[in-house]
Amino acid sequence: MEQPTSTPRRLSRIRRSPVLRTAALAGALAALVATAGVTTAASAAPAGGATKHAPKAAQPLHAIAPTLLGGPVSVPPGGHGSAFVVCPGVLPSGGGGKTSGYDMFFTDSYADGLIWYVRATNTGTTTQTLTAFAVC
Repeated sequence: MEQPTSTPRRLSRIRRSPVLRTAALAGALAALVATAGVTTAASAAPAGGATKHAPKAAQPLHAIAPTLLGGPVSVPPGGHGSAFVVCPGVLPSGGGGKTSGYDMFFTDSYADGLIWYVRATNTGTTTQTLTAFAVC
């Protein structure tokens, strides 16, 4: 029967062997995480083990800023159009445009001061409308 090795000798083998060193570190880390989890759970629970209030569900974020629409602009077939909307007294935080057809392609969408601009090209064969919108 093999004699058990003493603790200093066992530690010496662990220090020299990368596999044993990794296993020892993993075991120590697992013990630390388990202890921290128990400590955290125990400190989070009120005395008596019951919770006073149930956790609240996450609430959706509701935007306060209104979305304004500009007036529609007619764009003839093969033509280019530009539409805008003015935010009254505030800078727009975003914006864009909408079209009346699938053959309108946006070429620009940007803010300049209190105004949001959109530009588009009508590649279709009928007159389409272009409308700008802005989040103010």
